[in-house]
Amino acid sequence: MLFGNLILLLGVRPDQAFDWFHQAYVDGYEWVMAPNTLGMATYADGGRMMTKPYAASGRYVDRMSDHCKGCRYDPTQRTGEDACPFTTLYWDFVARHRERLAGNRRMNMPLRNLTRIEATELEQIRSRGRELREHFDA
Repeated sequence: MLFGNLILLLGVRPDQAFDWFHQAYVDGYEWVMAPNTLGMATYADGGRMMTKPYAASGRYVDRMSDHCKGCRYDPTQRTGEDACPFTTLYWDFVARHRERLAGNRRMNMPLRNLTRIEATELEQIRSRGRELREHFDA
């Protein structure tokens, strides 16, 4: 879940994600990796498998796992020194794909919440999102 969420939020190309998962896991058979990577993790099948992108903020990761236990970042923060990278990347993802996601009724709430973020904070989110994507791309 965490790897899939991260590669989606970072904008990793689906074919690269597929190759990485396939090579990284001993049980990475093509019949498993194709639907899981292309359908679920990267939403590259255009919604055939999942009705919405499997994207999550740090708040969701914190609620659904123990991954955040002891982490220095605050999953409730979108910007600032203590902002969780997952949270920042989530809102950057929603902003970057706003038009594409607008027709998906399951994305109505996140898109509505996006409009509530002030322009200055949204620019900070977008700027930090670009930095994080460039860092991981290196």
